Amino acid sequence: MKKIQLRIADLRKQKKLTQQELADAIGVSFQTISKWETAASMPDITLLPPLAEYFHVSTDQLLGLKPLDGESYIPEQTGTKDFWNHRLDYLLRTRKRFWNDDYVRFLVSQVWNIQKPVSILDCGCGYGFLGLLLLPAMPGGSTYTGIDFAENLIQEGKQLFANQNIAAEFICKNVNEYTAENKYDFVICQAVLRHLDDPVAFIRKMISFAKPGGYVVCMDVNREFESCGLYVDGMDYRELCLHEGLEKKWQTELALQGRDYSVAVKAAHILERLGLADVDVRMNDKVEFMTPKHADYEEARNDFLRANQWTSCMGQGEENALILQLMTHGMSRSEAREYCLRNRRIAEYFSSNPDAEYSFARGLLIAYGRKM
Repeated sequence: MKKIQLRIADLRKQKKLTQQELADAIGVSFQTISKWETAASMPDITLLPPLAEYFHVSTDQLLGLKPLDGESYIPEQTGTKDFWNHRLDYLLRTRKRFWNDDYVRFLVSQVWNIQKPVSILDCGCGYGFLGLLLLPAMPGGSTYTGIDFAENLIQEGKQLFANQNIAAEFICKNVNEYTAENKYDFVICQAVLRHLDDPVAFIRKMISFAKPGGYVVCMDVNREFESCGLYVDGMDYRELCLHEGLEKKWQTELALQGRDYSVAVKAAHILERLGLADVDVRMNDKVEFMTPKHADYEEARNDFLRANQWTSCMGQGEENALILQLMTHGMSRSEAREYCLRNRRIAEYFSSNPDAEYSFARGLLIAYGRKM
């Protein structure tokens, strides 16, 4: 029964019927209707066709195996200003463990061979994390400009840089709508493209900001890689890697919205197709390996769980709403339910094991090229 989310209550309310009115129409008692709606019991199988016919839905819709008419695809909002204006805490908790500092210095000095001061433009900069990461590795005199449409993130960035006495410029504009007065030596973005409805247009805009000979760098996480990157000591790794239902979700979002879960692995090909030279790809070497022996274990563990929303289990109402949302994005009810159960198991495991060890490899790909 728990695998089925009977939609009788939703359908009854759509028709503005009382339980008694529905009971009279179907030929049962209102107490029976109440039990169906609270999942205390299920209708006899012979009642399903007349119930479905009464509400003008399919039996699968009645049983919650498919969304009701009108519960259609709702676009993801991760490419919007309102979404990111409320994600400062998430960014602060996740970005500080994205990189090893020595690998950043390696990229700057050995891969990109930057020997002279450069002007950096960070597209979709958030609170300016990349500026704080890159400036210490760049030659002295290099400058940083961040552009983002989320006012709250821009304000936080200005404050962070001011507190550390680091000169920087922040522009609160939509990258796709911005016309830069200056051209830059080094145009970069991180973990932006996979959230956008048209990542190719964003990359094309980045290229327009670069000077001839300047670098354009796109760094993003491939969802397929990331979904197999988590290991929690004491849990079944195979179970942690299961994501068949998510593949349907990603493919639906790509088809209906243009939001490309695999843009990270495609980015170099896009850069080359848009005319850049010397295109190549690297992979960030950072793996977050945490055990209680690490001095920052408690902070890292707390950040990791909060960022993934594994600090507590969802209530039944929240879980049902998430399952419905996932179903409108291509997943079956059983796949959506298993996804929720997996997250519940992870949350419960960490709650029951305060010293749990884990490793997480994001697989951040770094595609880059020079503007001709």
